[in-house]
Amino acid sequence: MSIPYSLALRQIHPGEPEMGNKTYPVAQFRTAMNLSDMAKHMSSHSSKYDKGDVMAVATQLTSCIREQLLLGNKVVLGDLGAFSVTLVSDAADNAESFSTALIKKVKVRWEPSSEFKDLLNEASFEYVGTRKAQAEARKTEKEMLNNMATIQPGEDAPDDGGDEGEGSLG
Repeated sequence: MSIPYSLALRQIHPGEPEMGNKTYPVAQFRTAMNLSDMAKHMSSHSSKYDKGDVMAVATQLTSCIREQLLLGNKVVLGDLGAFSVTLVSDAADNAESFSTALIKKVKVRWEPSSEFKDLLNEASFEYVGTRKAQAEARKTEKEMLNNMATIQPGEDAPDDGGDEGEGSLG
């Protein structure tokens, strides 16, 4: 299995277009797995716990992590990593003029454990194109298949733009 990626042209220094652009990889995902999907996947690993058990534990864990973060605690979960909060706020001129009304957002920070820190050594990559290019290719393929479905016996199929002989078995 490999990590899908596409390429994007981005400014070298955001806000300074005169510095030019470079090409960077952008990670894509094949599918978004929700808690139910993960519970089903986890229970398929020869586990004595079924999907419902995993869902119950994960749901309770999520609730308890949230509760502890709101109490100002850092939650350390071994190989999963640690969760803590950071604050985003407007600045005050000094400590006396600061009020909590300046706090605009509470963000959850995940600190990965060593299990997650060095994925590069185990990762492989697969170029898949941008989501827009993939959508256009799917649309073109569907149009081609719909056109082919309307061909009457004895009519020639339209050229699909592919290489001659590619994919033939004979």
